[in-house]
Amino acid sequence: MSIAAAISAQPDTVGISNYRTNLKTQTDSKRIKQTVGIAIDLLPPIMSATTGHFGYSGQLWYGYNKFRVRGVIAGFHMPDKLMGNEDFTDLQTTATALIVDFFKDYNFRGWWIGGGFEMWNNTITSKIDNKEYYFNNYVATAGIGYIFKVYKNFYIEPWGALHYVLNNESVSVSDTEYKTKKFQGEISLKIGWHF
Repeated sequence: MSIAAAISAQPDTVGISNYRTNLKTQTDSKRIKQTVGIAIDLLPPIMSATTGHFGYSGQLWYGYNKFRVRGVIAGFHMPDKLMGNEDFTDLQTTATALIVDFFKDYNFRGWWIGGGFEMWNNTITSKIDNKEYYFNNYVATAGIGYIFKVYKNFYIEPWGALHYVLNNESVSVSDTEYKTKKFQGEISLKIGWHF
């Protein structure tokens, strides 16, 4: 009786094993080796809108296996209450960046971590003399995020990053000085598509 049960169970086990193998093969055959994608970050336009100005952000990226290389450009206005110095106003930044990300899984979905370098070109207005001043920041950045595929290759991407300002450039007017904070954090949401 037990021999008959063992024999009758064997084809089911083989069938399940074959099904799993076929499923894995199908998944592997659909693996995306390389792709090109675009994305927009919602934080710059939303933050700029709170100041009554226009903001933008665009990213173009190339992905290969589990790696992604991103070129980023963004322009935004910082709300005065976030600047930390009441003697200055109207901080405008144009940021460019080159960042490399690594995904935990294939097909450019799920968790990723990354790092790279940014350059921030800034203008700021002094309330003391009502003049505009220019200064630059060179920034190391590290981030983490998660890609949710919404429809085919259209995705949403919550993410966060830490920025460390490498240089000490500042703007001094009379007895007051504006300098970008050394450490800064950022949380945002991107929407994008890859081909």
